[in-house]
Amino acid sequence: MQTSIERVEGEKTVYRRGSFAFLCGAAIVGVLLGAMCFCLNSEQAGRLMFFGTSLGERAAMDYGRLMAGSLLGSTAFLLGLALAGFCALGQPFELALLVLRGMGLGCMLTEVYSAVGKSNVLYAAGLLLPGAIISLLGLVAAAREALCLSNIYLRVTLSSRGGEGLVAAVKLYGAKLLVIEAILALAAGVDTICSYLFIGRLV
Repeated sequence: MQTSIERVEGEKTVYRRGSFAFLCGAAIVGVLLGAMCFCLNSEQAGRLMFFGTSLGERAAMDYGRLMAGSLLGSTAFLLGLALAGFCALGQPFELALLVLRGMGLGCMLTEVYSAVGKSNVLYAAGLLLPGAIISLLGLVAAAREALCLSNIYLRVTLSSRGGEGLVAAVKLYGAKLLVIEAILALAAGVDTICSYLFIGRLV
């Protein structure tokens, strides 16, 4: 028979898996919205490529600048999520940031696809998808942690128990975000390697 502690841990695991799946869905919706925006108005949709680069810009960049730009773009969203996590009502902002990042990636993917055509779609996928998937999953994980901390602050605000356990939660939050930043750095490195391997076949 399960103890109460085991039940609580099981419920936490289910919640975390469910929230991760929900946030992945939100990110995918953002990607689809970005692709639709580019198809409807390609000139204006370029504004959605937050810290992103078009195919021509990517081809003209040196690899060090490309990696730095990729890491900067992801880190900017990570910083936004980190700050929103300290707000008791930050949940809508965390979700919006994730959708916006997905929109930027969707717009960038569609721009590259429209530039290279069907014949080179596999090279385009190899160029953009590995780094984009890793960075987006990292930001999904960051959004989940930010949601958890926002919920903790909300419970503390509404309850009379004070900030019991809040300091430990914030320390753990900071440690997890550092790990996610390392994942984003890995994604930037993968993005640069993929650019080195595939960009010459597309331009």
